[in-house]
Amino acid sequence: MKILLFGPQNAGKTSLMRTTCLGYNFMKVINLKPTKGVSRENFMFRGIMELTLWDCGGQEVYIERYFSKSQRELIFSEVTTAIFMVDSAVVDAGVKGVFDGFLKYLYEFSPHVDKIYILLNKIDLQNSREDDNYELLINEISEEKRKNLEFTPVSVKEGSAQHRLIEVLDYEIQKSSLAMQRIGKIRHLLDQLKSNTLSEYLLFNQPDGLLIASTFGKFESKPLKFMTFESGSLESNLYHIYEVVMSQLNVSNASSLTLSTLIYESDTGYILVKEIHDGSAVLMSVTRNKNPEVFSGVMNALTGEDFKNLKNTLKT
Repeated sequence: MKILLFGPQNAGKTSLMRTTCLGYNFMKVINLKPTKGVSRENFMFRGIMELTLWDCGGQEVYIERYFSKSQRELIFSEVTTAIFMVDSAVVDAGVKGVFDGFLKYLYEFSPHVDKIYILLNKIDLQNSREDDNYELLINEISEEKRKNLEFTPVSVKEGSAQHRLIEVLDYEIQKSSLAMQRIGKIRHLLDQLKSNTLSEYLLFNQPDGLLIASTFGKFESKPLKFMTFESGSLESNLYHIYEVVMSQLNVSNASSLTLSTLIYESDTGYILVKEIHDGSAVLMSVTRNKNPEVFSGVMNALTGEDFKNLKNTLKT
């Protein structure tokens, strides 16, 4: 899927892309330099489908190049999702020409696109003028084409822009039969784990912290910031003890240790967190009680056939 992120400079396009798709926090992108030309980033959205995001630098020299005969087809063809982003704190008449060119070539080279998303960014600023920007962009657009345009006032700083982008990508993925088949299979495997262990399961995409699927059906949570499964000096100490134990057991060539499963205990049950598929996804299991048989059942499930099937499905 090709996601086209377009608009004038300083609109916040790269900040939106990096905070949503690459897991950066806002402080890390606050002083980003302007994008030079087109930056393309591939990422797995919700662990279901690989997306390619084309972040187009908004300086005038680049805009002219995108609209030139030599590049317009490359930029605007095969677009799955089209997003135009503008700084709502600045009303610039020149942005109208950029927007009109964006629509013109998008309709020409990707006529199948049925929705075009316009993000009016920086509404957190006191001098935000999103209404004026809306009137500027919508001026002289036919009533028929207006139906395809979805305007949303957002703020990358406050997180509403990221939330809106996730909504947009979710909508686009739901139109993909391949993605829906994959998510259906993943849900089926989680339901099998649940029925075999009487515990609930949630599967998260580790890079962006978004939920892939769960045994709760519809489940809403903020994107999670997962800890890196590294134990630093603790791991080296553990490995030293492990080597000594292996020598006491007359076992040579002790294998290296990998920290793949964490176990938490509450008053009412256990939470087991396990990395799968080379650390790109995280499976969380929540037991209903502290019965030893339930705990051992989950541990067996996390090394059994259903878990292997889930791992293979994510790897495919």
